Amino acid sequence: MRLPCRLLPLLATLLLISACASNGNGPEPEAGTSNPTGEGGDATLADEAWDEDWDDWDDDPGTADPLERYNRAVFTFNEFFDRTVARPVATGYVQTVPEPGRNRVTNFFANLREPVNVVNHSLQGDAGAATEGTLRFLFNSTFGLLGLFDVAGAMGLERQRTDFGLTLGTWGVDTGPYLVLPFLGPSNVRDASGLGVQFVTREYTGPLHWTDQERDVRWSLAALNVVDIRARLLPATRIMEESGADPYVFMRESYLQQRARRLAGPDDDGWGDEWDDEWDDGDDGWDDEWEEDPD
Repeated sequence: MRLPCRLLPLLATLLLISACASNGNGPEPEAGTSNPTGEGGDATLADEAWDEDWDDWDDDPGTADPLERYNRAVFTFNEFFDRTVARPVATGYVQTVPEPGRNRVTNFFANLREPVNVVNHSLQGDAGAATEGTLRFLFNSTFGLLGLFDVAGAMGLERQRTDFGLTLGTWGVDTGPYLVLPFLGPSNVRDASGLGVQFVTREYTGPLHWTDQERDVRWSLAALNVVDIRARLLPATRIMEESGADPYVFMRESYLQQRARRLAGPDDDGWGDEWDDEWDDGDDGWDDEWEEDPD
């Protein structure tokens, strides 16, 4: 029947997008493994030392986590989907599609997100960034063959990613408590509100909604976008696992620090922007940190 066929891309998208919020579990240490700290005693001392490093953040209102019990439950749920569905699919994608092809996919979706950047830069009062974003979209959509090639970047017009959560931040809206969203991953009350606004206005800011595309086509592209995002997060997942830290704490502190840095100034801190677009505009992983931007 046609209805189930239409639902398949949606189901794939919901399952795969959990990757943006979670990581798989690393292998359990074997019995008798030496303490990573180099000292005698239980190997868990390394994890305890890591957690102590984060204790200083407890005094920062920006990292308040009053919903931790709920957040950890959702994180576990997201992690399960990532481990069983999203990461295997992303790994297969990387192994099957050559890097040049994956770069074209990344560029294509980055170009589709450019109108979101333009609107939010305008709302933030940054006319220069809004103008550059407009030029990027025009050049890449034409000379770059619908965004497959970042022609504008080669001309010196660098991508300046932003979203409505950051727009609210520039308006003085507080972050609110840290929040883990089902499937969508790390967020906070302010950023989650921004995601909702961007979802409601997607028909105005999303180029795929400007044409009479079949719904099946849009959902299929959305699923491909999520696979691409998860594939670019694979190196970050490995680093997270190798750190030996509590993955929930690692994810929370990394997300909050990255968002605070982006709000404070230009995005030149090396963290990238892929955390945020998991859903709001697709930028979701530390691609600027873990890999070079595609050509």
